[in-house]
Amino acid sequence: MSQQSPNLPPGKPGKSFLTIVNARTVRLSGDIKQFKPIYEEDDIVKLDGEELSYYLGQLVRPKVRTPYKINVIQKLTAGGNPNLPAQGYDFSIARTNLSSIFAAPLLGGNRELFLWDKYFINAFVETHEEKNVIALLYRFSGDALFLKFESALCAFRTFKYKVDTDSYHVMFVFDIPDTSKGAYERLMAGEYSKIDDFLKLKILDYHGFSMDGQTARVLFKSEILRKELEEKLECSIPDSNELHSIFDMTQERFDPDYYYTAKSVLEKKNHFNVKST
Repeated sequence: MSQQSPNLPPGKPGKSFLTIVNARTVRLSGDIKQFKPIYEEDDIVKLDGEELSYYLGQLVRPKVRTPYKINVIQKLTAGGNPNLPAQGYDFSIARTNLSSIFAAPLLGGNRELFLWDKYFINAFVETHEEKNVIALLYRFSGDALFLKFESALCAFRTFKYKVDTDSYHVMFVFDIPDTSKGAYERLMAGEYSKIDDFLKLKILDYHGFSMDGQTARVLFKSEILRKELEEKLECSIPDSNELHSIFDMTQERFDPDYYYTAKSVLEKKNHFNVKST
């Protein structure tokens, strides 16, 4: 989606483009130099452009019928070096949370089976209505693939219900599988290393993560990770301590207002009211 006309007079900013990365994120590219990032602490809250701007809470449409809400703005640079000039910016409805990394795999399967790269947005260990669940939020699609996938999820033995959180998203809510209840309780207590080893490997396999990666180091309480954290934090970490913080429920509990993609004030008044089993 071009944000500027190709017939620009001299001295005017060039074209910028919005392209879809996945169900969670769209990318701004093209003439990036025209945008000045405005920060609050370490977070970008606005891109101030010469003729248009982007800001948190704004709706953008890379396609006419595909709105995205900007809740996160991330600067893209070569090699991820924050000191280099921006090569683009990602606008996301949310960052991937811990529920997506640790809890979603407890339902079984893998990312491919759950259409992670195409429709998935985030997972949650609570909703605004109940606890002790695993909820999966997706961008709704009328494509045959998604409709078939939706039917498959509803056939899960642990499936409870689905809810249309707005006109563009649907959430599937599941009970905790009996075989995963112990791991779920450990996660909620922040006791990552005390999860059964079989389920630790299941979490890694779900994402295709290696034993040398950060998630494995947290689950198996890697001495390498402990030393890295001690250097970073300039403190000593006892052997009994876990190597990741406990779940922040502001991120791990589904917040309908944060994820809501409104078309109008009228629609906003009636959102999150379509539940089916």
